[in-house]
Amino acid sequence: MKKIYVGLVASALFLNASAENWKPLAVNHSSPDDLSSSSVDDQVYIQPNTDQQLAPKQMSEAEFNKSLSLEYTAQKGKFENNIDADIKGGAIGISAVPTKNGIWSKFEFQKNDDYSADYYEASFGGQYNLVNLNGLYLTGTYGLGIGFAKVDGFDNSTFITVPVGLEAGYNFTPRFALFTGIGYKWAWDVSPSSTCNDGSSSNSVGSGTCSSHGGINHYNDNIGNFDGLTYKFGMRYNF
Repeated sequence: MKKIYVGLVASALFLNASAENWKPLAVNHSSPDDLSSSSVDDQVYIQPNTDQQLAPKQMSEAEFNKSLSLEYTAQKGKFENNIDADIKGGAIGISAVPTKNGIWSKFEFQKNDDYSADYYEASFGGQYNLVNLNGLYLTGTYGLGIGFAKVDGFDNSTFITVPVGLEAGYNFTPRFALFTGIGYKWAWDVSPSSTCNDGSSSNSVGSGTCSSHGGINHYNDNIGNFDGLTYKFGMRYNF
């Protein structure tokens, strides 16, 4: 009986000591953080796979701005004194790509064997794209030029020209196109009318012409104005 009493006393002392050192676990009753309102710095980003390669960008004509052209040109010239003469040759030009609005410039050389005529012209102007559909295009052109002609039996002549036209073509690739065109050109002969004895020139033919230059040596035999339909076909390289 004594042993049982001693055991109960010892158990009571142990439980009392344990109760003094034991504290209840604190419980947090607050609501959880809203993940949608977390700051950018707290968000976790997944690094994209840098080993993946993008497909190469396909070339398109939109990437090009300029075009180099080589062409065959011809004009059915109607000259003064009811003379009709075709002049034919070639030209090289540079412009905006024909599927865009922009400017152009061109140098051309033409000739006529019947009159042993050589004709040179440098011109420039603007272009306006009218149609651009699946590689097909139609572009209108207008411009201003200066021409120079050497013809047997005539004095050398200088012209101011106004060309207009339509060009139609097809882009076989973004860089390469074939085209044809039709237009009209007016040319005004602005050559001097008279040559003085001192070698100078005058646009006058009346009384007093070359009076301060030793008088008139001769009146110039100018070619005169001309106009007519123009034709062309050629190829373009866009870059």
